[in-house]
Amino acid sequence: MQNLFIEGTDTTPLVEFYTNGKMIIKGRSLPEDVHKFYEPVFFWIRQLEAENVRFEMKMEYINTSSTKKILNLLIELEEIDKIKNIDIHWYYESDDLDMMELGELFESNLKRSEFQFVEAIDIF
Repeated sequence: MQNLFIEGTDTTPLVEFYTNGKMIIKGRSLPEDVHKFYEPVFFWIRQLEAENVRFEMKMEYINTSSTKKILNLLIELEEIDKIKNIDIHWYYESDDLDMMELGELFESNLKRSEFQFVEAIDIF
């Protein structure tokens, strides 16, 4: 298994997933075909061998279809038995309460993940 890197664009986020369990999604997510964009991400997590995951969400903007896809990705992570700990670091800019509330919505839908909300002045 190798690390997964997907370069970010104006409509797709940067994805940096490491075999040691560190995962970063950063930027904007409004791809034309959300399934096509996230398909390799789902494939990659199904191969993950790490026991501990640190998932960092640093989103400037995320559309509804991407929100559903990323939530499903995190739910799938929780279903992998070999993963013992999932720490989600949810970054949001201090003036973007919508992004913070989205993180709280994710937290309410996940059972095994521990959330830390990180208020930042300038994520991007």
